[in-house]
Amino acid sequence: MYWNTICFDLDNTLFSHEDAFEQAVQYTFYTMYKTNGTGTPFAEVDSKEWFRTFKYHSDLFWDYYEQNNWTHDEYRRKRFDETMKAFFLPYQKGDAERFHEQYEKVVADFCVPFEGVYHLLDRLRKEGIRLGIITNGRKATQLKKWKKLQLDAYIPEPHLIVSEEASVEKPEREMFDYALQQLSGETAGSLFIGDSWELDVKGAIQAGWDAVFLNTRGEQRTTNDKPAAEHMSFQETAHYLLRTLRLKG
Repeated sequence: MYWNTICFDLDNTLFSHEDAFEQAVQYTFYTMYKTNGTGTPFAEVDSKEWFRTFKYHSDLFWDYYEQNNWTHDEYRRKRFDETMKAFFLPYQKGDAERFHEQYEKVVADFCVPFEGVYHLLDRLRKEGIRLGIITNGRKATQLKKWKKLQLDAYIPEPHLIVSEEASVEKPEREMFDYALQQLSGETAGSLFIGDSWELDVKGAIQAGWDAVFLNTRGEQRTTNDKPAAEHMSFQETAHYLLRTLRLKG
């Protein structure tokens, strides 16, 4: 088996979005609301407790977004509003958008690559394999993460495929077709690696790609699509690629 084009999802595939998410959300809540001083309704709310409730709603409502019942903005608005309600905190229309705008500005500061990312990308690049990233989100935010993670040494900016710029999101086939156009690749010989079954694995396979399910969050499969492999850690995926492509570690 040989792939001449290999693309990765970004969040929870090349770095722990869960860790960066937790730190960035707590930081944003603290700086936007906790610094107002004593005597406000926010003074008695612990940032960690607020995050835990925010994370609960993020997970609770995720399927609505992943299955295209809600837009990304609707999903974000709902998890913010419900968290504020849970603590009986005042909020107004537009607060969710302002909160997430501030979060987007700082989240890249908390991104740390998984162990082995640079070694794998370096080996693949030296082998002449086209490398890319296919990610949903805003271009400015994902570009900051790409820079903070120092992925520009291995994956050029034109190969950072972001849904906002492509005007289509994973799991739509058009997103994967657009990526191949940008990378001058072909469906045959292309592999996609991602952590979401619906957005990454199902989307890639149904677009004609091979896929590796990097199941860092313990998701359940929801379709009968067959990935080339399933792993629980980036290190497993790195070893699999080096072994399958017969590259020396």
